[in-house]
Amino acid sequence: MTTTLFTGGTIRTGNRDEVRDWMLVDDDVIQALGREEGPPADRRVDLGGGVLVPAFRDGHVHLPATGLYASGMDFRDEGSVAAIVDSFARRAETGEILFGGNFETLDGPLTRAELDGAVGSKAALLARADMHSCVVSSALLDELALDDAEGVDRDGEGRPTGILREQAASEAWKWFDASLGPQQQRDAVLAAVDIAYSRGVAEVHEMFVVEWRGWDSAETFTSTIQDVALNVPVYLGTDDVERVWEMGYRRIGGDWFLDGSFGSHTAWMRDPFTSTPPSGSSATGISYRTDAEVFDFFRRAQAKGMQVGVHAIGDAAIDQAIRDWGLVAEDAGIEAVRRLHHRIEHFECSNDVNLEGAAHLGLVASIQPAFDAFWGGPSGLYAERIGWERAAQMNRFRSMIAAGITVGGGSDSTVTPLDPFLQMDALRRHHVEAERLDAHAALWVMTRGVSRLAPTEGNRGALEKGAWAEFALLDRDPLAVEGDDLLKTEVLGTWVRGRRVWPRPEAEAA
Repeated sequence: MTTTLFTGGTIRTGNRDEVRDWMLVDDDVIQALGREEGPPADRRVDLGGGVLVPAFRDGHVHLPATGLYASGMDFRDEGSVAAIVDSFARRAETGEILFGGNFETLDGPLTRAELDGAVGSKAALLARADMHSCVVSSALLDELALDDAEGVDRDGEGRPTGILREQAASEAWKWFDASLGPQQQRDAVLAAVDIAYSRGVAEVHEMFVVEWRGWDSAETFTSTIQDVALNVPVYLGTDDVERVWEMGYRRIGGDWFLDGSFGSHTAWMRDPFTSTPPSGSSATGISYRTDAEVFDFFRRAQAKGMQVGVHAIGDAAIDQAIRDWGLVAEDAGIEAVRRLHHRIEHFECSNDVNLEGAAHLGLVASIQPAFDAFWGGPSGLYAERIGWERAAQMNRFRSMIAAGITVGGGSDSTVTPLDPFLQMDALRRHHVEAERLDAHAALWVMTRGVSRLAPTEGNRGALEKGAWAEFALLDRDPLAVEGDDLLKTEVLGTWVRGRRVWPRPEAEAA
């Protein structure tokens, strides 16, 4: 047993305005906190006047893609087709992985023709920011069996343009993951773990889409995370309940899709989009599953006592999730359903009836605050897709909490950056003033709230006696700054289960 005393700074416990001067850690558990002079300990850590807060947690992440983007092919905020094509051309000369993404609005057409001009006969994939559509080169397109797949964009002569959506895009992800060697996959995951540590994050909930990436990649991923200190509750995106149970997991789904995304015009809506969807696409988006399929999956997982997460963005998709959990509750009992805290990922388009229904069933909301920051507002993507009157009712964070729903925040990295400061800022500056949270509530959503999305043994998400020793040392007080000052916060240190993991030169654990 080794005790460590943390002192010499401000310690924010996570309980509103509660502040302490010192904290005593016994290996991986917090033993005591207090004011003024601290007790003797085997070691002392001088906080150097910094601010210690509960470690952040991210409730919705894709670690493999996050790590791949970190290699330099991240086109967030890049609108130039020429710049993207040039990047692929330079990468093609090096022999490195030809995978990039995060683009949104471009200044011209980008199809397989443009990618082919950059990479020649090599397989290349460019993902849209929402990951629900992509552009592939001819070499990759030729590898895919897309004859019966939905979501293949075609030109006036019926030839594939290289733009793929939803089901067709999933075939591209699957092929591309299979083309990466196990070490490349592991390296990508470990790069993403370091990104998490650098932002003060001690836990991420991985949404591993087996339907996109396949079981071989899933096995490589799960073996890789066993060797890191980062807490990684894993949600395997499949309805194969028996297989996931036999693997030892008691959670399933996560990004098990009920619909698509706004950016790709595939969110499942009750009423049509006001903008024009791509040719051949429905005016109300895509429904991935029938009620019978959803109910059967929910019923089988509930019978095993497994927590289920589902991806539901559009109002029709959210209706379906709540409707089918209601049917399971009629069959298994309302209290049995409530005990498992089943999740709705994203939960973007929700009316009061949805909120009441979710609260009644004990469903929890895994939200992405930066979605509003990036795409909300009268002139944002949401308003362009469905009009501001409907878009103003999206991402109702404060209303969810008021309805009694447990809310935890996440990034959906790579869709938005794995950055808790960005997420807290978005919660505090929601485009709709009535949905904004104060600084304390925003911190709670990104710490304790996330911990309650994936219940496990142990007290997580706050600095208090008996809690896991997981915290971040910051150069400023996140409760006392806002806007750009909050976004510029520097993480001076991150600890997971009592061991320092950041910065790397001082790390005690991987």
